[in-house]
Amino acid sequence: MWHSDENLIYVAFLSVFLHYVITGMVIACVGLYLVFCKRTRKLVFAHKGKGWLIAFTLFTAAVALYYRNFLGIVCSLGFFLIIVICYYVRSTVSEKVFLRCVDICCYAGAFLGVAAMVEKLLNSQVPDYSCKLWFFNENYFCALMAAIVIICAFNATSHKGPVLKYYICAFLGGIAMYLGESMFAFVELFVGICILLILKRKHLILSMFLMAVVVCLMIVYIVPDIFPRLSESNITSERRIRIWNEAMVFIKENPLFGRGFLSYLQHSAENPDIYQTTHTHNFAIEALVSFGIIGSLLLILFLWSYYRKVAECKELLRNNCATTLILSVSVAALIHMTTDMTAMWIQTGLLYALLLGGVGVDERALNKRIIACAGLGGSSDRHTELTEITSEKD
Repeated sequence: MWHSDENLIYVAFLSVFLHYVITGMVIACVGLYLVFCKRTRKLVFAHKGKGWLIAFTLFTAAVALYYRNFLGIVCSLGFFLIIVICYYVRSTVSEKVFLRCVDICCYAGAFLGVAAMVEKLLNSQVPDYSCKLWFFNENYFCALMAAIVIICAFNATSHKGPVLKYYICAFLGGIAMYLGESMFAFVELFVGICILLILKRKHLILSMFLMAVVVCLMIVYIVPDIFPRLSESNITSERRIRIWNEAMVFIKENPLFGRGFLSYLQHSAENPDIYQTTHTHNFAIEALVSFGIIGSLLLILFLWSYYRKVAECKELLRNNCATTLILSVSVAALIHMTTDMTAMWIQTGLLYALLLGGVGVDERALNKRIIACAGLGGSSDRHTELTEITSEKD
């Protein structure tokens, strides 16, 4: 059936790579279906942390309504529906389907790389043109491509068979990032791959990767024109600092509650003299401006309830399917969000949420091991099995 668990997951993954209007429609339709369908609603709200999610959503929506921040209300609903889809994936996805979905991400990334080259050729007469395809702006596009390249690296280091296709997909994804000209996306990519290789204990590949990065940095130093936007880094940094300073003033105005999602956008609309932009370009400052201390604590508790389970799966499962990838992409995205809120967009946000939902594969594998261990007859055998589980660390 079209609305089977497997097909809904495929639709959600594929929508990430389509126009953001289509992505938004899929989030709304699939998310609302999951909430209103009795069977799927039970699957969605079966996880610990759902209470913090509901509290955070209601809190941010109520605050946004009070300040007439109507776009913030829409964002609260969108965030809720994206997490609903994440929880659904967590409850239903199998290892086979999850691995097929990350393969889809690699091939879609290769397609986007080719499409970016075509876009660049079509706009070759435009000076300093940055490719973004149908991803609203270059930073979101490059952040998405950085995640795709990390996924390619994950697949390449996980498969025992031919992996050339993943290197080709990663190369095309890197080309897309270069054409998008988001400098910090390469920092995100560097951090993500380093974390991935460390967690997978691929020390030789990590050494080769670091040497390649050093060579690339030397080339950039010798020929800085390779990255035209590198000369604008001082201007960009000054803008960030200005935004952060102005955001600090807004935090003092609403320290406990904020004004809901995209509070800086509302503040900038009310104050034409400040720098006009959508958000504060830093995850910590953005949380305090938009959610205040109370909302930020609710968000932290929600994230803590999730990542505590991720850490448990990583600690106790040697052959984990998803948690290594989840941790690598999460740290990489967090690094990028020190200078740009790339996760606050429907395409990047949905991709991250779908990948986070993959922890369900490892949760079920861990539960099977624990049940098998608990069902052993002899206490000595049970002790041996538990020792094997807890010692299986990457």
